[in-house]
Amino acid sequence: MTTSTILAIDQGTTNSKAVLVDFGGNIIAKAQVGIPCQYPQPGWVEQSGEGIVQTVKEAIDACLSVSPDIEVAAVGISSQRESAIAWDSASGLPLAPCVSWQCRRSQPFCEELKRLGLNARVHELSGLPIDPLFSGSKFRWLLDSFDHSVSRHRVRLGNIDSWLLWNLTGGEVHLTDTSNASRTQLCDISSGQWSPELLDVFGIDSEMLPEIRPSSHMFGKTREFGSLKAGIPIMSMIGDSHAALFAQGGFRPGIVKATYGTGSSVMTTTQDQPIRAEGLATTVAWETPEQRVYALEGNITVSAAILPWTAKLLGLGGSVDRLAELAESADGEGQAILVPAMVGLGAPRWVGDITGLLDGLTFNTEPADVARAAFESIVFQIKDVVDVMRSAGQRHGLPPLTALKADGGASANGWLMQLQADTLGIMVQRAAQAELSAVGAALLAGLELGVWPTLEALEGVLSTFDTFEGLGVDQDIRHQAWIRSVERTLSQSKG
Repeated sequence: MTTSTILAIDQGTTNSKAVLVDFGGNIIAKAQVGIPCQYPQPGWVEQSGEGIVQTVKEAIDACLSVSPDIEVAAVGISSQRESAIAWDSASGLPLAPCVSWQCRRSQPFCEELKRLGLNARVHELSGLPIDPLFSGSKFRWLLDSFDHSVSRHRVRLGNIDSWLLWNLTGGEVHLTDTSNASRTQLCDISSGQWSPELLDVFGIDSEMLPEIRPSSHMFGKTREFGSLKAGIPIMSMIGDSHAALFAQGGFRPGIVKATYGTGSSVMTTTQDQPIRAEGLATTVAWETPEQRVYALEGNITVSAAILPWTAKLLGLGGSVDRLAELAESADGEGQAILVPAMVGLGAPRWVGDITGLLDGLTFNTEPADVARAAFESIVFQIKDVVDVMRSAGQRHGLPPLTALKADGGASANGWLMQLQADTLGIMVQRAAQAELSAVGAALLAGLELGVWPTLEALEGVLSTFDTFEGLGVDQDIRHQAWIRSVERTLSQSKG
């Protein structure tokens, strides 16, 4: 008997994944292929555009080899955001390596825009502060840097979603979706289309860019791509963090999602209101043919990455498991505070020219206190972002936040999840299902395909959760100590 599925492609920073999701929302097969980053200079991070396509093809081939009785009814694409690539439309080949979202090479250009007093206007139009993270300055760098023997009318610019779509359709389609477009800093956050004013600021020709479509949309049909047959409709494209929020049920009010990875993406929808909040990005969560949904997002620079660093510092061989055991043994009365500003602080403060701080040390400080402080640095940073979201929501009459949905590698630690619930005072729900970004892309494709006619119909296929309720443990004193240590850290800044 043939099983109908949706093939979800989840192209991330370190892995390209292919996931088959059946019409019950279940993962029936998956495969992943690693892809490296290159670091040609300090602060520069890039990847091979051809390597990205090849690893996606290999992951699809491995995934589809599981069973001959699988029918792929549609394709959905989730992808790393902000990473920028330029290619020649005639040859289909990249004109330069893909500039990763992590890359800071366009910092001088961004600083020049700020010097010209453009930050406030760019932020107003795009919802994003001027920063090398976003694609606009990366596109500018690419246009200034590659071999200009290729005529400008052949140059195509895009993020990873557009690059994959181009290759999956044999070079026939150059489109993106509103969630990815909203991360370029070139999109008018209110209209959901490219802003002529922002294009002028960054010096980008609109003809080089993909046209913008809803996240749930018929983007085109596949050409033969490895073992993937020709003629399969590509029915969704969305940024990976947005897709994870969708799969976590973030289309319901009162939900905030946090990814506990190297850094953290904290995101909550604001429904049809593109609201602003100090220190957070205003972005498009996703768009269906019926509605464009906006979100507030806080990007935390160093989150779970602090754990192996602290484990190494304490002589635990970098073992996060041993660090967790040590942290749990602390009585919570210690005064140690760790501010993980090794590369500055992200949301909601956004200060780059500072370093980390281990504060509050006394002769009574034990290694367990420092271990606990490392875990607390994660939950306190997330609390700071959530508190800004709460305040913004109250100002705009949005429903209160009632649950935090957790994903990412560090969320596997139940003690950390309990600490987060105690600190926020709301329940924390950890997804029992992995591959949330892929599942989110599959669900959006299924909506467009008609597998699920409405968002309400998705309720029965969403991931189940492990729930952590606040135990009434007062973390306010520790959080206030954290705030004071952050203020001491910020005093280093020359800005």
